Amino acid sequence: MLKDIGFSLVHLPADPSLPEPVSSHADMLMFGNILQKDYYERNKELFCGFDVVLADEKFGCEYPKDVLLNAFAVADTLFGRLESLSVKIKELYPKAVNLRQGYAKCSTLLFGNNAVTSDKGIADALSEFGIKVLLITPGHIGLPGYDYGFIGGASFVYEDKIIFFGDITKHPDHIRIKDFAKSAGYELIYDKNEPLTDLGGAIVLDKKH
Repeated sequence: MLKDIGFSLVHLPADPSLPEPVSSHADMLMFGNILQKDYYERNKELFCGFDVVLADEKFGCEYPKDVLLNAFAVADTLFGRLESLSVKIKELYPKAVNLRQGYAKCSTLLFGNNAVTSDKGIADALSEFGIKVLLITPGHIGLPGYDYGFIGGASFVYEDKIIFFGDITKHPDHIRIKDFAKSAGYELIYDKNEPLTDLGGAIVLDKKH
């Protein structure tokens, strides 16, 4: 589906230090251009030509050692489980909000001044920050090896489109999500032939036209 709408895809190699089901997820392996040093060294060719920043801290297979790069930012404010994040991320932002949920990026679909999440702690933090939040039902998103995945990992945003990995219409809150996105000026793109699945989101570098 992504190729059909003009994207050229690069699949990230797995990192053996992370839990196997999420070991190749972009939201675990990258925060913008920040990469874990050992992962970068093993995959230099993939990132040739990119200006990368390397985090010295090590990944771990157990939570919260696996959320080293799992965070998101709104303007100049960082949101994440701060004690678990790399110093390379934290030094970029003058303000930070601590979250109990270490899988902050996975758990949050952020577009414009709006967010969708099933995590009440994240919803409360973003609401206090002035972000309009839609709190949805947990679950109903596949992630092999886990009970369920997260809405942020099952989607990404490009321009005025929210692109889902699989059929968002099978989620019990899909109409609320569609209406919420539409009210903010965003269109939903999805593949009805695939189950809604947490694939770790995506980092958009460029798009073919």
